[in-house]
Amino acid sequence: MFAQSEITAQEAALSVLFPVLQNGRIGYIDNIGQLVVPPQFNVTDVNFRVLSAVTLRAFREGLAPVKIADRWGYMDATGALIIPEQFEEASAFHAGLAAVKIAGQWGAIDTSGNIIVNPQFDEMGGFSDGIASVRKNGKWGYITASGEYLVRPQFEELSGGRWTSINSQPAHGHFSEGFAGARVGEKWGYIDRTGRFVIIPQFDGAHSFYQGMAAVKIGDKWGFIDDTGTLAINPQFDDVGGFGCERAPAKSMDLWGFIDGFGSWAANPQFEDAYSFYEEMAAVRSGDKWGYVDATCRFAITPQFDEAGDFASGLAPVRVRDQWGYINPQGMYIWNPTV
Repeated sequence: MFAQSEITAQEAALSVLFPVLQNGRIGYIDNIGQLVVPPQFNVTDVNFRVLSAVTLRAFREGLAPVKIADRWGYMDATGALIIPEQFEEASAFHAGLAAVKIAGQWGAIDTSGNIIVNPQFDEMGGFSDGIASVRKNGKWGYITASGEYLVRPQFEELSGGRWTSINSQPAHGHFSEGFAGARVGEKWGYIDRTGRFVIIPQFDGAHSFYQGMAAVKIGDKWGFIDDTGTLAINPQFDDVGGFGCERAPAKSMDLWGFIDGFGSWAANPQFEDAYSFYEEMAAVRSGDKWGYVDATCRFAITPQFDEAGDFASGLAPVRVRDQWGYINPQGMYIWNPTV
């Protein structure tokens, strides 16, 4: 029997909930740090990290994936198991659908647990604006929410994310500002929702469009193009992230700084690592500690954490030694680090 909180199912469905660890079990808090779902789920993955769980196992649309024994199901924000454990893998809901793995193949279910897209794909991204990326027989394409092909699998690889706190996870080809990066052979270009290349394959690497520009790699250097495919910032950086708050992280001579939309340094290279801006804050590493800079690229939260994630719905996950907590934009703990 799953523990119930004092809130109603209707109130819980409207909540944004965050995973926490307590005594080796997973529970969920709201954005003011109150326990909504008491810790009760075992951590079965030895590599479990709150940082990744925030994105991959978070509550979306009132439901969150939960692993019971060796199968995944979905619970609501009261802790009640709504969709019984039956899946080999399960992702968060987006636009009423979630990708699930059955018998080694990926398909999609609705919030009632009904199979909407029959399991048939080797990999699958989350739904966004009614479409999802899928990989079949080594090629990537797109399907609609009904499971029909929008773009038949034909690409070697798709881009789908800017620099984030879980950049070790593969991007799954979501469209951003009407474009998705796609690789054919060894070169990257950008397609529209019909699968037609609107910017022909010519780049050695490609990120998503954000604030009208996308990072591209030519040779061993990164720059940015506009939505016509014209270079807006010449390739000159060793690595880059996506734009947010009209700033993008960029790496030069082994250090990270932030550039503006003209490619000029808004903050000179000085950080060992840096993420893109989310909710007007960007995580940066100075020495061996992480902190946050605001849109002026000045420290808003001094470096003090061993690991740090992006802000979302007003909170960011942080790690101190082997314990995880959450802070608000003022750097105050909403949930003290626990393990």
